[in-house]
Amino acid sequence: MMSVPSLIDELERTLSAGSSVQRADILRRVSDLFLLNVEAYTEDHVAVFDDVMLHLIDKIERSALIRLSKQLAPAANAPIRTVHSLAEHDDIEISGPLIERSKILSDDFLIELAKTKSQAHLAAIAGRETLTERVTEVLVDRGDDEVTLKVTGNHGARFSRPSIMKVAEKAQSDGRLAEQFVARSDIPPDVFQHLLRKATEVVKNRLLKNADSDMRVRITKTLADIATEVARERAQVDKDSYSPGTVLHLDADRLKSKVGELARAGKRTETIEALAGLSKLPVPTVKNLMRQGATDGLLILCKSIGLGWPDAKRVLATVGNVSGEAETKKAFERYLALTADTANRVVRFVKSCKAISKADFQRML
Repeated sequence: MMSVPSLIDELERTLSAGSSVQRADILRRVSDLFLLNVEAYTEDHVAVFDDVMLHLIDKIERSALIRLSKQLAPAANAPIRTVHSLAEHDDIEISGPLIERSKILSDDFLIELAKTKSQAHLAAIAGRETLTERVTEVLVDRGDDEVTLKVTGNHGARFSRPSIMKVAEKAQSDGRLAEQFVARSDIPPDVFQHLLRKATEVVKNRLLKNADSDMRVRITKTLADIATEVARERAQVDKDSYSPGTVLHLDADRLKSKVGELARAGKRTETIEALAGLSKLPVPTVKNLMRQGATDGLLILCKSIGLGWPDAKRVLATVGNVSGEAETKKAFERYLALTADTANRVVRFVKSCKAISKADFQRML
């Protein structure tokens, strides 16, 4: 085989004087020669072709590059630098065949393409015969609806749990995507149920209408299971609902565990009763303490009964209407600074008094 420098010198002379047709013909003959015995070439032979092709592709017209890309795409022994150069091309007609078919391209290379190139490049990646979880994650994170649809319909693509959950979220209102999603064999049962639980009625009806008999049975059964679960959850909520006065009859441990739940559910009266029960103060006294000290009164009650900040925050939002970010931040800082000893001292003082003035309350803080 001719040495690389002498071959390139000859090419330079031809390229500098030749027409566009001649330049394209040179590339065609080089690529045809390579593909003629591609499986028999050693690494050194392939390296020679790689140098020659790299030298040519910067001087060749678009149509010739498209042809070369299509020729090299299925070749397992293709010149790697040439393949990378063409696969990075912004023109998807040039890069697409290699992106979608070449087995030379590594996951790291594909991930970098997916992070930096166009949606057309992402769609080409999504059409590869197989895709690892790492590549699929980037496609799901950065791809548009069409890319997501294509990669979800690719049964050679593997999904991590976070990625498959993101697709499930998108499919809740996208009938086409939902159909591709439920047709996959690797969807965990709980994710399958999550989609059907959150899907719009339009999506549910489309799935039932277009599914085959086996899938229709699965969807119907899952929807029935969801309905049963929802009914059970509602029954539990009803069971745990409290009319005024009932929370005071719960034991201390049960009552403390319920304070955050009551506040989160917006049950203002029951939350106040729970605070009264845990602090062993009459409900009217708790209400008076709240009036005297506003937010500080609630913080003292929460600290005295040992509530963590998450539950105390819920109590402040439900009972004290503290919800703004700035106001909540200030309350959090005061809650951290407030000691249990100070809170308990105020509560003991309140218990010893028939009435407490605002001035008395402020002196205790």
